[in-house]
Amino acid sequence: MLQRRQILIGAGAGLCTASAWAQKSEPLPELRIVIPANPGGGWDQTGRAFGAALQSAKLVERVQYENIGGKAGTVGLAQFVERYASTPNTLMVGGLVLLGGVALHRPKVELSQLNPIAGLTSDYMVVAVPASSPLRSLKDLAEALGRPDYKATVVGGSAGGVDHMLLGMMLRARRGNPDNYSYLATSSGNDAVRALTEGKAQIGISGYSEFRNAMAAGSIRALAVSSRRSRYGLPALREGGIDTDLANWRGLFAPAGISEAQSQALASLVERGARSPDWTELLRRNDWVGAYRAGSDFRSFVESEMTTARVVVHMLKLKA
Repeated sequence: MLQRRQILIGAGAGLCTASAWAQKSEPLPELRIVIPANPGGGWDQTGRAFGAALQSAKLVERVQYENIGGKAGTVGLAQFVERYASTPNTLMVGGLVLLGGVALHRPKVELSQLNPIAGLTSDYMVVAVPASSPLRSLKDLAEALGRPDYKATVVGGSAGGVDHMLLGMMLRARRGNPDNYSYLATSSGNDAVRALTEGKAQIGISGYSEFRNAMAAGSIRALAVSSRRSRYGLPALREGGIDTDLANWRGLFAPAGISEAQSQALASLVERGARSPDWTELLRRNDWVGAYRAGSDFRSFVESEMTTARVVVHMLKLKA
């Protein structure tokens, strides 16, 4: 971790040190949330929802959002480290998708150059097809994936991300031929829906919250969910003979170069926000699973998940 030094936290009038701010009851004047993805996707939804919860709970006065998309978050990761390595009152959204992107793209900047603050949510992927697809059920999907002559374009999030991982795990479970499948990477669930409805892809994988509106409108048909048991009224992949499951998660990271006091102040802020009624309501409204974890527990979790991501990308021979 980079060497830390004392820096002031806050913006405008009334600047105070992080440790001093942590003892005060007034809201933090300003917070920057960097989202290493384009608007509209899961990270964007999570980052903006959590910022809104902080403001509703009167924990932060102003929130600035900065979207930096590209390569499963690794472009945003590099710019976050370059621009904000020692900048206080700044957080970045990240999660399993970013870990997969790091494992696949092998950027010069890695998660070890970040300061893990807390995990916020857990989410599951939905496997869907166009409304006109001949695949009508999970059984149909399982049979198709196991057929040596079945070919398809599968649309999902960034290359190497959690959607891409799930595709590889599904094919491995059904002994499908990876050469028969092309992966179409997109930057948001809306783009994935568009690819399905416009006939550019035959199968789509994305988070439930990102597919929910299209499912309700009937423009796509959801066949299964990646949880271990049925959820959202959908059968789990395992229930249809695709013996695999995978949970996505999203959390917050701070710059590695801020002081210990500033890190603790941000951790306190995030904990208060995560335990607020405002955030609880947003979890319910978005059908997200609250998965708050912090401190050494979250740091160990991230390290373990990074190892898992590297193994999955290597084992499944995922390509950018």
